[in-house]
Amino acid sequence: MSGRGRPGGGLVRTHNPDDVQVTLNLRISSSSQSIPLQSLEGETDSTRQTAYPRFYIRIHASVKSSSHSNLPVTLATWRTPLERPIDEDEIISSSPVWINSALTPFHSTSDPSRCAGPPELGYIVHRRGGYPRNLRESWDFVTVPSADSGQEVVISHLVPLERLRFWSTNPSATTEPVRPEKGERFRIRPSEGGLGTFWWRWGDLDGDLAGKKFCNNEWFEGNIHEGQDGDDYLESEGENGFGLVMEVENETEVEFV
Repeated sequence: MSGRGRPGGGLVRTHNPDDVQVTLNLRISSSSQSIPLQSLEGETDSTRQTAYPRFYIRIHASVKSSSHSNLPVTLATWRTPLERPIDEDEIISSSPVWINSALTPFHSTSDPSRCAGPPELGYIVHRRGGYPRNLRESWDFVTVPSADSGQEVVISHLVPLERLRFWSTNPSATTEPVRPEKGERFRIRPSEGGLGTFWWRWGDLDGDLAGKKFCNNEWFEGNIHEGQDGDDYLESEGENGFGLVMEVENETEVEFV
């Protein structure tokens, strides 16, 4: 089981099972099981963007177990597979491509050294506005429905196919871009390094947490006093996100046709 360490360190740590209060189940899917090779060629013009449907990787999150099964869970998504894009049009026009950093590059099922991803040989994190006193000013948060509800939340990540790059991690391979072959399948899954959170709390963003300000336990300890916005600021249920873990149910594959 994994949770996340202090913000900035990006450390995933092992929990004692007795310390885990919430376990989230992550299931991954894609908007299509096949990708036309033609969609990878040419410039990112309006004609090409409309010629093929947009391709999405979707993360389905649900509460697998909880010490309060009747309560929803709200968490910070920064550096996790649940972090949502700021704007899809920005993803398409940006260079390098803005893709969630907690998703691993695609790996060929026939030769794992063959990889696919945006420029710079990997995924980079969505932009966030630093570390404000109120984390809601720039961080992304999401509410996962309670375990008792049996419901899930789905986060969709747009992958601009026409801007994908291909390479090989094999030292003896050519430095020229590696092109996928017709019928070649690539595996997609969340990165183990993104399975945690820096902040979480029981409640719903649109319910009992509406209008509340979120702060980090360590950064602002001692700065919030009674009568000084104390009722409006909420710390994480577990310090720096401790007590919440994520488990990956599956991985998905896409075939180039």
